[in-house]
Amino acid sequence: MAAEALASGRAGRSRHEEGAQRHMKALVQDEATRLTARVDKEQLEKMASVVLGGALLTLGLQRRSLGGTVMALASSGLLYRGLRGLRQLTSSPRDRREEGARTETPSVQHAITIGKPADELYRLWREPGTLAQVMSHFAELSTTSAEYTHWRVSGPLGQDLEWDTRIEEERAGELLRWESVEGALLPNQGLVSFRPAPGNWGTEVTLHLDFQPPGGALGEAVMTRLLAVPDLLVNRALRRFKSLAETGEIPTTERNPSARQGAHLH
Repeated sequence: MAAEALASGRAGRSRHEEGAQRHMKALVQDEATRLTARVDKEQLEKMASVVLGGALLTLGLQRRSLGGTVMALASSGLLYRGLRGLRQLTSSPRDRREEGARTETPSVQHAITIGKPADELYRLWREPGTLAQVMSHFAELSTTSAEYTHWRVSGPLGQDLEWDTRIEEERAGELLRWESVEGALLPNQGLVSFRPAPGNWGTEVTLHLDFQPPGGALGEAVMTRLLAVPDLLVNRALRRFKSLAETGEIPTTERNPSARQGAHLH
């Protein structure tokens, strides 16, 4: 009788242990399935980013315009993040450190001579609405405060790119420097300076723009290919400012190359 009870107890414990093992196995399988699903979802999201970024990048490259350039740069960032995300699922920490290394930032700079004193030109540049007129061929600008400006650029397929800039340095009558705020899809910074032109010919106004492509080497390759477009952006902005300063308006014929031959560009 005692032996039967002992055997029965052992059988019960065995069944209990087997049940516990099955339960643990099921939990492990569920967790493995959940983790696998999460990785698959991440991979799908990265793949979607790659596909969308590649498509928009192609459209941006095809449209050699200011909006197309901005969209190409932003799309290169989307494509880069997708590719980088896929690599991070399989690459080593060393590979990721090497991938994150930055290279030289593309920049564009031009100057123009305007027949007005530096102080007067500086005040004009700082007037509300001046920058919006000067950059209207490139973006829609709205001043949100004395230090902040909101930029919006239209790209292919109705895609808009928006960011904010903040004034980081200001010297009355000499220079003004601004930078995009943290989180901008297309980080950039700009500087406009004013100094007397040689021979008392007025003021030499220099506009310098730095672009920080979000796509690492990929974005910089895109920037190199489309560098003529940002170059045109700076040239045109300076011509528009010259016209506004010397005549009080920006003529509609400014877009006509024959009407721009008198601009003194360096």
